[in-house]
Amino acid sequence: MSLAVRYGATAINPVREVDSIEAQPQNPPRALTGEEVTLLRKHLADDQTAVTADLPDLTAFMLGTGVRIGESLAVLWSQADLEAGTIEITHTIVRVKGDGLLRKPTKSRAGQRLLHLPHWAIAVLRTREAGGIRLDEPIFPDTQRGFRDPNNVRRSLRTALSPIGSTARRDLGQTLRHLRRETGMTRKQVADNLTWPQTRIELIETGRIKVDHEMIATLIQPYGVQLDHLHGLLAQIHDATQPAESDKLAWIRSHALRKTTATALDQAGHTARQIADQLGQAKVSITQDTT
Repeated sequence: MSLAVRYGATAINPVREVDSIEAQPQNPPRALTGEEVTLLRKHLADDQTAVTADLPDLTAFMLGTGVRIGESLAVLWSQADLEAGTIEITHTIVRVKGDGLLRKPTKSRAGQRLLHLPHWAIAVLRTREAGGIRLDEPIFPDTQRGFRDPNNVRRSLRTALSPIGSTARRDLGQTLRHLRRETGMTRKQVADNLTWPQTRIELIETGRIKVDHEMIATLIQPYGVQLDHLHGLLAQIHDATQPAESDKLAWIRSHALRKTTATALDQAGHTARQIADQLGQAKVSITQDTT
């Protein structure tokens, strides 16, 4: 419209008088409570799959520093000074199409920072150090002692935070898996038939997702059976839909860990500038909007 006014096609620019549309985010950032932090760390420590994926220590490190997943995976042992209780953040791990995993400098100068670790985070790193280290290796390596893929870590974290809520959900998942195998269908075939993500089938069959009657009725349609005729399955669904303690973790994503660190610093009396420096944010306004 500005161009139209400039060339005389119209006398005024009506768009200039229009206010911008402001909308609340669908999932506003939220920090974990102290109870949720305790529950999260306990759950990850007790979950063998999470332990195998090295999530307990990585999550503790992120909670103690507020750094992003890619930044956490890029830190080398040479950048940790456990005597001084500091960690140097200079790089991040990204996957570039055609090039694979790259360790790149942070996007801005604000991203390069020296952070002081809380005592419990230092204790976590000392335990890892005791197992033997090389200064040129990442603190949180893959099985080959190289850099880990941030996307794989996010996927592992999502799976770990969709926990087996109860024995009833686990038993229901086993029954559903048995029904699927009796038909000779793979998870991919079922997912394609229902136009569902394949991961949803996996989460249901491993008891790592809240279910309801309608969801299960839809799931077993490709198996050629009617839910109302399976009284034992109906009873399992009833038991599996009951609330579980671990449901409190299902909403958590990696960004919530940064939000939790920022909120803890804010409650401890740190300024917005100090919190922004901790998180590696160049603009204080970003910190103020999300803390």
